Amino acid sequence: MKPFTTQELEECGFFSKMFGSKPAENGWKELNNLLAAADSTLTISSDSVHGALKKWGVKFNEENMNQRSGIYRKLADVVYTEASNKEDAGFAQLAHLAEILELPLHLVHLADKGAKTAAYFTRCRRLLSSEETLDINQINELFGYDYEDGFASRKQVFTDYFNFKFDDISKAQRYTPDEEAALRADCAKLDIPFEFKSNIQNALDKYRNLWEAENKPLGNIQQDAFPLNKGEVCHAYANCGLCQNKLVEREDNYFELTRKFKIDETVSFKGEKIEHPKFKEEMIILLELGHFFLTSQRIVYIGQKNAFNIMLSDLTGADFDGVNLITYHTKDKGDVIIKYSDEAAGVMHILFTRAFEASK
Repeated sequence: MKPFTTQELEECGFFSKMFGSKPAENGWKELNNLLAAADSTLTISSDSVHGALKKWGVKFNEENMNQRSGIYRKLADVVYTEASNKEDAGFAQLAHLAEILELPLHLVHLADKGAKTAAYFTRCRRLLSSEETLDINQINELFGYDYEDGFASRKQVFTDYFNFKFDDISKAQRYTPDEEAALRADCAKLDIPFEFKSNIQNALDKYRNLWEAENKPLGNIQQDAFPLNKGEVCHAYANCGLCQNKLVEREDNYFELTRKFKIDETVSFKGEKIEHPKFKEEMIILLELGHFFLTSQRIVYIGQKNAFNIMLSDLTGADFDGVNLITYHTKDKGDVIIKYSDEAAGVMHILFTRAFEASK
């Protein structure tokens, strides 16, 4: 427990020696060095403190109260960060230091409060890194905190810690059971509930579903939308939209959109209407809404107007656009484009890939 380190004194300049003035800063450095050399503040007397300051023409007064409070705070930071119980020798050193520095009680309390706040953050972080020797209940007892006193601080420590963890989870786009168990254990260490904002929880649910789609056994879902073949198992079901690639003719209304107008060869008049040039663009059009089923033998679509099934053996694979579209490639009947929710698309692509590979 050594908050104080030896500081080099300033040399007196020519004019200081000539006029007998002394740099007051050296007085505080002299006091600091006195504390740095001592094994404990308990061995330092009030006379020693005043003597170290008097050498440089410094006396205790209202103007240097901040310097004295700062010296006390240095030791308080260390004591509250390292103390193991209320009987720790550091608290006796703190009380003695406050006495020989002649600090008023309100400044002692203020410094203690600031030291506690900083040390509480430090010790909570150490809990998460398994470097802390006390548990959260013992830390609260040491600091004189109840559950609510340090709750906001503990939540902030976990939030900062979780943000780093979430960066890795979001990059991998996977949330494993081990990662969840570790985060739950971290919340238990800090005595806070395991809860997240809705957008974070939705992301974690999505990444958990992706991990489960890759690692859990393919499911056997009970459904009554259509009869299964002998030995056939339904693996997954999702609401979806049936889509189609289509060439769409569009009008180039650039001039109207930008509120600019220019007469040139691209613009013609027909009656009172300005006709802009037209162009064709390939777009994916939603045809209808429906339901998609993945089984061990086929994919099945049942919609408002259309219904079909395609055996896995008649497919060559599927492409995922990374958002919500999966294009299933058939051997001789073209492509089937299905639009899912953002949460379901990645899962359905993984499950299809596994079922498709297992069917070969």
